[in-house]
Amino acid sequence: MSPHTLIFSNQKGGVGKTTLTRELGFYLASRDLAVLLVDCDPQGNLSKSLMDSPEGGLYEALTGEPFQLATVQERLSLLSGDFRLALLEKSLIGEIDAYSRLKDLLSQTDLSSFQFVLLDTPPSLGVLTVNALAAADHLVVPMNPSLYSMQGTNDLMRTVSKVHANLNPSLSLLGVIVNAYDSVPTITRQIRTEIEASFGDKVFSTVLSKSIKLEEAIASRRGVIHHAHLGASRVANEVKSLGQELLARLQAAATAEANS
Repeated sequence: MSPHTLIFSNQKGGVGKTTLTRELGFYLASRDLAVLLVDCDPQGNLSKSLMDSPEGGLYEALTGEPFQLATVQERLSLLSGDFRLALLEKSLIGEIDAYSRLKDLLSQTDLSSFQFVLLDTPPSLGVLTVNALAAADHLVVPMNPSLYSMQGTNDLMRTVSKVHANLNPSLSLLGVIVNAYDSVPTITRQIRTEIEASFGDKVFSTVLSKSIKLEEAIASRRGVIHHAHLGASRVANEVKSLGQELLARLQAAATAEANS
């Protein structure tokens, strides 16, 4: 059985793609599910938040060189990314398999044994992001409740439509997650309402609050749900709730597909 492959993407930077990828990865692994995190971003922030200096990662894998997966913890692995991905992105332009390399990679037998593959992407719609869109089953869009939260989303959805039509007819929008939420300012509540008006029931009912505790979890190289000091915090409970909703949405999507 092939894994659920999810891409976390938004053309706008600083919306929590990496945070959600890592925290939901930790949550799914805590449910005894085999999870592979893939860092498609040349900045490598996901990799840096999990390991000191992982070697032989996504760059090697996409260029046909020997690569290795880093073990983050039991049931959770990482295919790391670094600055060389930016060079690779430039070199892939014009290549006949430019947009299918990640999809081909994930179909390999030794990688298809994972139950979940979570793809963290750069804040752009370049070759690396399109590779991830072409390889994924489901798209999750993180959004901040800021004045420019909708900026770039239309471009992303247009790209998703093109990928769906030409590269990956299986790709669907699983949902939108509101991240770094603070319920006190009126403006953030208004923007959340605008996001819900735009995306309807695709918006996750759970939000991830703005919290320094997430930074503390990153510093400890662990998930917020595992950090002894943070395990009972509001943000840890939100991550668990998001994970539960993610699984429920995937189950609903699978049921709808089976009945279609």
